[in-house]
Amino acid sequence: MIVITTLKSMMILYCLSIVLAFHPAAASTTPATNEVQQDAWIYYATDEDNAAYAYNPTNMEHMQGNLVKVWVKVLYSEKNQKYKEGQFQWEINCAKKTMRGLSATTKKKDGTSAAITESSDWSAIPAESTADTLFEITCANKDKKK
Repeated sequence: MIVITTLKSMMILYCLSIVLAFHPAAASTTPATNEVQQDAWIYYATDEDNAAYAYNPTNMEHMQGNLVKVWVKVLYSEKNQKYKEGQFQWEINCAKKTMRGLSATTKKKDGTSAAITESSDWSAIPAESTADTLFEITCANKDKKK
């Protein structure tokens, strides 16, 4: 019984730390190519390297042709030797379960930053990935939001 209570307490602390990580005070930069509202980030996944992912529903665009544009913020863990955080704009094709990057800005641990403004090619969304979770969130209610 003590073990279950301890596990529950640890889970609550972990969830609170994720919420605090995406609190408005933690959102520090806006991508140069988009005016992202910094107080709208919603946590949705953590990857195998403990990077935390959040999306911005305020700026999500449900477009014709089953397309959705969404901004994603990634806070990298200490395991990532190069990057501290990044913001990426993704375009998702809900009908084909594919996605491509439209733009990105990253902050490196050395204090420098980088920007990508050229779109990537379309690629399949891997099952059980952070991209798959984002696909489920953004495409689940697409038809209802038209």
